Formats: sequence, C-alpha cells, structure tokens
Amino acid sequence: MKKVIMGALTALTMIVSPAAFAQEATGAVPRAYMIGSYDIKDQAVFQQYIEAASPLVTQYGGRVIVYNPNVTAIEGSSRSVIAIAEFPSLADAKRYYNSPGYTAARQFFTKSTEGFRIITEGAGLPQ
Repeated sequence: MKKVIMGALTALTMIVSPAAFAQEATGAVPRAYMIGSYDIKDQAVFQQYIEAASPLVTQYGGRVIVYNPNVTAIEGSSRSVIAIAEFPSLADAKRYYNSPGYTAARQFFTKSTEGFRIITEGAGLPQ
C-alpha cells in the first residue's frame, strides 16, 4: 500500500510541477481554490445553500471540481464532506466569496454545517 501511495504522489508531482513552472515562466496568474471540509448538520438548510450558491460559482469563473459527501480518511480524522471549487485567480475566488449573492447564500451554509473552508492559490510542490 505504501508503494502505491508513493507512486501516486510521484505521478501527481510530475503532473503538477510542470504546470507550476509554466505559470512562473509565463507570469500566468495561478488558479485559486476554495476548499471545504465539513459535516452537514441540517440537510434541508444545506440544500437551500446549494440552490443559492451553485449558480454563483460559474458567474465568477469558477467550477466545482470535487464534491464528495462520503469522505474516507486514510490518515488522521476528517469531516464527512470535501468540496473544492476552482477559480481563474485568487481575486476571482475572493470576489465570489464576498459577493452580495454569496454573502446571502453563506447564511445557509453557516446554519447547516460544521467544519472549515479556505481559499488558496494553487502551486506546485516545493523543490
């Protein structure tokens, strides 16, 4: 199992690193990610969040690339849901998060979940 994980990490490094170097070489703006790990406490209220927030993601140039409500932790502990939305830039992700529409939708998220979310720029692995 350890060899499989190390092989997967090596392959991921080889795939991700050229993209990061290309961004540095061309001066391209790195993509940004809004990452959440949370438990849903109230499914009905969470559904209101999904209905209010989902259309806004594309409005700000984003797309949901991961949503899994049945996460299995392989190391440490985890919340039950992982969600990742990708945006063209950190500025776009922040505009989405701080927009009036998302500010209104966020109340449903706050009421229905427990966990965390972050916004970060994407980058390659350190050399």
